[in-house]
Amino acid sequence: MHLYDSNIPSGNVYKVQLLLAQLEVAYGTTTLDILAPVSETRRPPFVAKNPNGRVPLLELDDGRVLPESNAILFYLADGTQYLSDDRFERAQTLQWMFFEQYSHEPYIAVLKFFTYWGGLERLRDDELQRLRTRGQQALQVMEEQLRSGDFFVGGRYGIADIALFAYTQSAEAIGFDVGPRVKAWLERVRSTPRFVPIKRDPLGKGP
Repeated sequence: MHLYDSNIPSGNVYKVQLLLAQLEVAYGTTTLDILAPVSETRRPPFVAKNPNGRVPLLELDDGRVLPESNAILFYLADGTQYLSDDRFERAQTLQWMFFEQYSHEPYIAVLKFFTYWGGLERLRDDELQRLRTRGQQALQVMEEQLRSGDFFVGGRYGIADIALFAYTQSAEAIGFDVGPRVKAWLERVRSTPRFVPIKRDPLGKGP
């Protein structure tokens, strides 16, 4: 099993790294320079594997490849404690993973990237406000959901939590208001067995 990573900390790659660590699965890694004038994820050797030109990408031992962080999480977690066997809870897991990619990541992750690795100065005021408003709305949805339990699905830690944790952990550092329930949940995730933190930025720009 082989994982394609980026040279700067990627929350989407980190999701997969965290689950693989908690599953105690061994794997190889290729690190790609996404800040190069032409990102290595956009060059022909990688685009041949993933036409969308993004990491993470998981390459299985039989040569099949699977892109998209949350699809990879779902694949790896199937049959493990990190994904319920219950039909409704599996659907709820997908609900929160879709929420993360549609209502959370496009705002919090994008603002994180612009803040640390360039682009913030090019945003118009209304564009910046949109990122902040939509990201804050997503965090408030999470705050409300955590009224009903310690984790997002079935009262147990699973891949819905991993998906949401990856970028929420940086939200306060880039100016979002993180509520008390979300803060407590972040600490619960950090306390799970075999937890590993996101890698440090070798450029020294990330949190």
